[in-house]
Formats: sequence, structure tokens, C-alpha cells
Amino acid sequence: MSPARPEPIAARRVLVDGVSTRYYEHGSGPAVLLVPGVASSARDWFPVMRELGDSCRVLAPDLPGIGGTSPLPGVEPARVAAFLAGFLDVLGVDGVTAVGHSYGGLLVAELTLSRPGLVNRLVLVDACGLGRAAHPAAIALGMLPERAADALSALMSLPGSQIPLALSTLLLLRQPWRVPLRTWLAQARLSHSRQALRTSLEVFRECADATGQRRDILVVDRLPRIRVPTLVVWGDGDPLFPFWQGRAAARRLPAGRFVLLVGAGHVSYLDRHTDFMDALGPFARDSADRLP
Repeated sequence: MSPARPEPIAARRVLVDGVSTRYYEHGSGPAVLLVPGVASSARDWFPVMRELGDSCRVLAPDLPGIGGTSPLPGVEPARVAAFLAGFLDVLGVDGVTAVGHSYGGLLVAELTLSRPGLVNRLVLVDACGLGRAAHPAAIALGMLPERAADALSALMSLPGSQIPLALSTLLLLRQPWRVPLRTWLAQARLSHSRQALRTSLEVFRECADATGQRRDILVVDRLPRIRVPTLVVWGDGDPLFPFWQGRAAARRLPAGRFVLLVGAGHVSYLDRHTDFMDALGPFARDSADRLP
């Protein structure tokens, strides 16, 4: 007999406060929320979803204005975190392990602070909002006037343009050959969406200024209020946000633990997938009394 095929990851759609929201779901058990960063599709989480789905109900929504979810009136972290809370409420989730990458890390930190009873474990992956330091390219994008950002998003979305994909490869990955082909194809499709590019540039303008990450979006001073077990994971070669920011943030968390992924860049969960799952898997699956 041939082995049974694994259950496919299901694409679903739901209304969250009137916003048509696409999300992916896999598995059953304790809920795990996976939140991508800007210019990223929820499909980037598929390798993680496949591994966690044997013991967890894994949910990965597309962020508003990126992928298959309609945009919100703004991209302020508190606003988008409230959207994520509404998403979980609509699905009847009353307790979740919240995992966020980059801007998504800032969002799940805000979610934990605003709805502490909803998030019972937190994972911050190469997260925004944990310090001022940022790559000069992120600062430059944050400094773009609105009209210039609109013009750039139009240029980058032209047919045949590979600028976004080339930039993301150069900036965000240390080992691009490890990334599954399906992830590359999803990223290529997203890189030609003017809406997704415009929203991503709007996030950069919201989160960065001439001196780095904007002070008013930082959560670092509020980290001591996050009392749930928290895993901070970082690539040692992350050029966007330096790993020492993550290490320092973990020390400020009452139940924080830091894991450094050697040989990984900003998208550490793709660069060093096996090492990432070695850290995330037990943290998401094990009973609370086994967590360090």
C-alpha cells in the first residue's frame, strides 16, 4: 500500500469587521497563529505549518493589503493588531501561541499587550519594534514622501520587473537556495501586486524615520509587561535588524528565551528551517510545565 497523502493546507476566507480576509489553516489541536512581515505572503509559512499541523491548529492570515486580504484604512501597529484579535475572535480562538516575523513580530507583541488573556505563548522572529537600529535601506524607504512611495510601487509592479524579488533576496536571505520553489513563486506573484507593494512601503513609512525605527512604534519599554513564555529567534546575519537587539529584548522579558540561528539572515525561518523548527516545535507543542 502506498503511504497516505498528507492533508493539504486549506485556503479559507472570513470577514473580520467587514474586511475580507484570506487565511490558511492546517491541523488540529492548540491554536498557533503565524503572522508574516511586510511584502510577504502567509504562504511563506507553509513549511512551518506542515510540521506543526500534526499536533496544532495552525492559522496563517494574509495581512491587510498584502496577499488576499483587503486593506485597512491605516497600517499603525495597534490597528493591525486589533484586526488580528478580531480574526481570532471570529474563528472562536480563545488562546493562542502567537508567532510573528519582522513587522509581524511587532504586531503579535502589540496583540499580547492589548489582549493578554488571548496570547498564552509568544514567539518574536527577527522582530521589528525591539530597538532603534535598522538597515539604511529600511530607513530610506521610511523617508519616502507619499507620492514617491506610490510612484515606486507602480514602477516595481510593472510586468517583467524583478526589482522587489532581487532586493528581498539580497537583503533578507543568507541561503536563498534553501527556500522552497513554491515559496519563491508565491513571492514572485506578490512582488507584482501594486497594492501589496504600496502597503509594504506604507509600513516602512510608519515604522522608520531618519534615525532608525521610530520611537513611537517601539514595544521594547513595555516588554516587562509581557509575562507569558516568550521565545525570541534571530538570524545571526540579519542585516535589517541586528541580532543583539533581539538578545537585549529577551533579557527584558520576564519569561524570555533567546535563540540565535547561525547562518540565517532576516527571514531566519526559511534560511535555517530545521534549526528554527528545533526551537519552535517544542515551544509550541510541549505542556506549559516543560517550558524553560
